[in-house]
Amino acid sequence: MRGIGRSRKPVTIHDVAAAAGVSRQTVTRAMNDMPDVSAATKQRVLAAATALHYRPNRAAQRLVRGREVTVGFLVSDLRNPYYAELASQLTRRASARDWGVLVADVGGTGVADRIEAMTGRVDAVVGHLDLAHRGLVTSRVPTVLLADDTAGDGARVLFTYDAAIDDAVAHLLADGRRRIAMLDRAAGPSLRGAILRRGLSARGLQLAAEVFAGSERDCGESAVRQVLECSPKPDAVLCFNDVIAISTMKRLMREGAQVPTDIAVIGIDGLDIGTLVTPELTTLAVDMGELAAHSLNLVDALLHGEPGASLQRTVSHTLVLRESG
Repeated sequence: MRGIGRSRKPVTIHDVAAAAGVSRQTVTRAMNDMPDVSAATKQRVLAAATALHYRPNRAAQRLVRGREVTVGFLVSDLRNPYYAELASQLTRRASARDWGVLVADVGGTGVADRIEAMTGRVDAVVGHLDLAHRGLVTSRVPTVLLADDTAGDGARVLFTYDAAIDDAVAHLLADGRRRIAMLDRAAGPSLRGAILRRGLSARGLQLAAEVFAGSERDCGESAVRQVLECSPKPDAVLCFNDVIAISTMKRLMREGAQVPTDIAVIGIDGLDIGTLVTPELTTLAVDMGELAAHSLNLVDALLHGEPGASLQRTVSHTLVLRESG
């Protein structure tokens, strides 16, 4: 039997099988307390697993035993209704599979500790993760990323905005708008802003202004004032998401600007809350049900051993016209 020192590489079921002198299938049966394994063989397998510090794949165990799989859903700010709506869709679709969903807010400080705690309790993870934290998750548990970018090889659901942003630009131009600004996320220029810039350039126009929000829940007076102080003043603004768009409308109205008469406002996400404000928010909407279904299908594929590099799906945004734009 091998020594009990930790290997640099994770110990696999094949290592346990070799150490115990049995097949991989026998290790699976022994560790899941299944029939047709003698007591002596089971004891030998468990001793080998203990000596090698082998950690069984929880997902594989549950699939073998027919027990519930638990999917972790990582969010950066649970106060954002985007995550609440997606969590609702994930939970409903997971329940139909007899799976569970565990939601964890990993925003703010102590992210590494919270990610470690989450990944120790779930069989797979779905989530929007920035580049700094992806490795913390993908190295521990099968992961499905929800992402604008294609960086990395893992399983992911990608978002496409091109057609929806092009439709939004065409709509605004048809409405007589020519000075279109971008109110982007606080973190800096996004793919969404780059697509808007390209769409305007293709029509011989330039982005009227690019302003960055102070935060998602409250884009801040300074950001809106920067939009209003541009010369010439923008007559439309595309916001990074619906939360920023709703905050922007609130600030614009406080500054005496009328939406959409003076300035049209368009968000991105298609959240239900957009229909509960006045004026109702025009938005580029994503089908949350489709997003949840793709995510869980990819989780299922990962748990059955399919390589993550081959697992990608795409969801598109659609222009939904309401009152604000």
